[in-house]
Amino acid sequence: MKVYLIGAGPGDPELITVKAARAIGACDTVVYDDLIPEEILLLARPQARKIYVGKRAGKDYMRQDQINQLLLDLARQGRTIARIKGGDPCVFGRGGEEALFLKKNGIPCEIVPGVSSAIAGPESVGIPPTHRGLAASLKIVTAHEDPTKEDGFLDWPLLARESGTLVFLMGATRLGAIAERLIAEGMDAATPCAFIQDATLPTQRHVLTTLAEAGQRAAEENIASPCVMVVGKVCVLSREILHETALPLKGRSILITRPSHLAFQTAALFAAQGARTFVYPLIDIKDLVFELPDIGVYDIIIFTSQNAVPLFMDRLFSAGQDSRALADKRIYCIGPKTRDALARYGIIPDAMAAEFRAEGIMDMLADQDLHAKRVCLPRAQGARPYLVQALQEKGAQVDEILVYATVMPEGADKQGFTDMLAKVDTVIFTSPSGARNARALLADDIGPLKDKRLVAIGPVTAAAMEKLGLPPVLTADEYTDQGIMEILQRSAT
Repeated sequence: MKVYLIGAGPGDPELITVKAARAIGACDTVVYDDLIPEEILLLARPQARKIYVGKRAGKDYMRQDQINQLLLDLARQGRTIARIKGGDPCVFGRGGEEALFLKKNGIPCEIVPGVSSAIAGPESVGIPPTHRGLAASLKIVTAHEDPTKEDGFLDWPLLARESGTLVFLMGATRLGAIAERLIAEGMDAATPCAFIQDATLPTQRHVLTTLAEAGQRAAEENIASPCVMVVGKVCVLSREILHETALPLKGRSILITRPSHLAFQTAALFAAQGARTFVYPLIDIKDLVFELPDIGVYDIIIFTSQNAVPLFMDRLFSAGQDSRALADKRIYCIGPKTRDALARYGIIPDAMAAEFRAEGIMDMLADQDLHAKRVCLPRAQGARPYLVQALQEKGAQVDEILVYATVMPEGADKQGFTDMLAKVDTVIFTSPSGARNARALLADDIGPLKDKRLVAIGPVTAAAMEKLGLPPVLTADEYTDQGIMEILQRSAT
């Protein structure tokens, strides 16, 4: 029973802290606000309960007192709760209120700080919030309060005399009014200011202007929420510091269909190249009950998937053994992610297939005498029979150990998938089962998917897509996320 008040950062999922990611993964319940990236929610356990309580533009999905009571009720049920807020939980996030309420009711609570958009927003466009000779102080101000009010909590005359930097949060609809009030209270109308919309996201854009022109520029550029307003001399540094590169995937919107526990890194990779990323897992990994064989009898163990590694190793550990049981075996694998999964257990494979599919394993073993060799093959239920047959044709005795199955994720449905497709121009498939599940969800109505730019991670997935009537436009040369990235970049030029 514990509540973690977690700051998710300003928008870019890679800006979440290591501690926050670990805390989210340890919880069985997630209570989250608006504008939390889907990739961050995917850090939670697949079976974790997720509850949306977002508030935006003054329209509450759930009142604060109701949120407080929800957290209390969940904690009293013995749950461990990740209460996720954008930015930092205590910078206009009402985290302090929730912490006090929980403390008053005897619920353990830990605040996990996050990167605030008050800092990340300016810095993302080359504006240092403080800078020697220009700004020795920083004030973070809520823009929820109407600047035309005379009896509010904000001391506008004091703000107008500020010689440092002012950062206004949550003020997209009041940018002009804020500028007018500061000028009316005595701030120089020529004071530089900036607006940053969608800070740190691929859709980020910004405007550099002055207080005198702030309202007009905000209207001309149609600045909308979420927005950070910066006022002060430091704004002029943006023109010198900001180095905008032409990101090859900027303007692309990409749907990732990987299992949820693998989607975070994939989405972050594409977003770093300018793409807007969305996640709709079409595959879930279901652990299978399997008997651990006598490892001592095997000469070779082949891992064809990163998903098989932890399941096999966990069963090995449960049997009272550890990685030393594999010390005298030849270990082969397919792909760098499977290699890296083995490395986490202190296992360095003897070789990795040059081509990241079963045929690559056989190419690698082409010159080896496998007659009477015992091969252990931990893999997915329903995997292609090619590898087993090819090994047997070379005289090997193969024991196929089915450690997991790929299944349709719980909660996946046609409407949800179709709604997600409407947001993107590109859909990436990383396995035949993902493509099959997409086809099953849409049934005979595959138009919403055929209209998209379909990309396959490799020839096996591409062949499956062809059979399903979903031919890919692009197929990666290297069967990895990086390979997909490279083919997308080449097609963009």
